[in-house]
Amino acid sequence: MSARPSLSPFGQELRLHRRQCGLSQLELALQAETTPRHVSFIETGRSRPGRDLVLRLAACMGLQLRDRNKLLVAAGLRPVYAEHELDDDLLRPFLGAVRAVLDHHDPYPGCALDALGQVKMSNAGFRAFMPGAEELTPEEAMDGFLAPGGGRDMFENWAEVAWATVDRMRHDLRRTHHPRLAALTERALRHLDGVPRPDTMAGPSSPVLGLRLRVGDQVIRTFTTVMRFDTAQEVTMSELRVELIFPMDDAAATFLRGLTERSPD
Repeated sequence: MSARPSLSPFGQELRLHRRQCGLSQLELALQAETTPRHVSFIETGRSRPGRDLVLRLAACMGLQLRDRNKLLVAAGLRPVYAEHELDDDLLRPFLGAVRAVLDHHDPYPGCALDALGQVKMSNAGFRAFMPGAEELTPEEAMDGFLAPGGGRDMFENWAEVAWATVDRMRHDLRRTHHPRLAALTERALRHLDGVPRPDTMAGPSSPVLGLRLRVGDQVIRTFTTVMRFDTAQEVTMSELRVELIFPMDDAAATFLRGLTERSPD
């Protein structure tokens, strides 16, 4: 019996992403306008893909720019998407737009986060609503919200939001294999061990899921919108997301405005 050919470094990466996306070689080949035979050959290392094919395959699998670069490197090719630090001059106009959005959203909370949920920018409303959040690592933030006590006691709909958070992380993992994000997802699932998923199909209480914060006898109802640079061609900007928290009613608006007025920030 002949030994099964081992996969090339590129083949290992391609097969991992392809299976994560639930695609067969035939399905991926049809979408990328190539043949199943060619996909099989490049997975096993019998053929070497060119840059255009690698990028077509990555696009068909919906990979993030960071993983498209990784797939190119595995094929022995140069990455095509640049990555800069947030303080790089090239990103200044785009971060200026983010800052303008956050400042305009005051006194309601708003922040910009990276792919791991690390807070990179925030407004005064966010710092009053979640003091100290900017100093937390993603792991610390995850523990603070999901571990017993803390967020579990503060939010009326904690389980609903916690499971929605895990679902979003799993969705992101289907498009990337960032090891730290995978570890964060496993960490979140350990916190939720034994926590039943709420039955939202019975009839959601709102068209949009949002945090419901307990404050004394009051429940402060909020919802969140997310802004992204969908046409980003640079890694850092492609992973940045801006989250804006809005009040659901007058009571929530009064509470959030009051937080900023009382904050020393």
